[in-house]
Amino acid sequence: MISEEILNKLRAEVLEIVKKRVKSSSLQESLGITKKSDFSIVTLVDQEISDLVHLTLKHLVKDEGYHFFSEEEQVSFGFPSIILDPIDGTRELAQGLGECVVSLALMTTSSSGFAWLFNPFTGFELSSCSKWVEPVIFNNDKLFGYVSKGDLKKGLLSHINDIENLQIVAKGSIAFKLGLLASGACDFVYSKTPKNIWDIAAGTLLCWERGYKLYQLGKEVDCLDDVRIDGELIWCREENINTLKNSLVK
Repeated sequence: MISEEILNKLRAEVLEIVKKRVKSSSLQESLGITKKSDFSIVTLVDQEISDLVHLTLKHLVKDEGYHFFSEEEQVSFGFPSIILDPIDGTRELAQGLGECVVSLALMTTSSSGFAWLFNPFTGFELSSCSKWVEPVIFNNDKLFGYVSKGDLKKGLLSHINDIENLQIVAKGSIAFKLGLLASGACDFVYSKTPKNIWDIAAGTLLCWERGYKLYQLGKEVDCLDDVRIDGELIWCREENINTLKNSLVK
């Protein structure tokens, strides 16, 4: 687990990086947006936060044998591991939207560890040491969930509009969506397309800690030991998986 002192340091320095780089008058220029070989975009915010976390947690790599695996610096993958997406939701960041989070997981094994999600624009923050109480379940007749903007734009979710007992909203950043689920803001998160480990590690750990499970094609996934996981992913409570699988997976 990260100490409160280190967490406070990371939070403060992430905010400084974002304040320095996010300038509404010239957002594209101040973010220093470039494209990777896979045509996804990366910004100076992504790179600087990745460097910050690597430097701040270098003692874990040096002294305790942690691997460091960031979207922007894929040094090595294994366990124990520091798994980081410096900004999950870079596309939204580049558009001037606040649907993004720093996603950090310190996984001691493929199924356990410490997780931290932090949105520097809204102040939304959730970690393994956050206080949590069992939420009240109020959507007995209709399940509400967040889905991918990309999946919706590609027309992969058109069949859901005809399902009476479901309501969906498209939102950017899978890590942000998983944080919202873990905080009780929805009943499920669904991704039809594959995800990288840095996208989902922290959010999945937080969901597991709070009684939600991860399913792939309706089968429970109880460890994260692959760099990339195929789609048809549903995070939800166990009692809802059959309804969601039959409604979502087409």
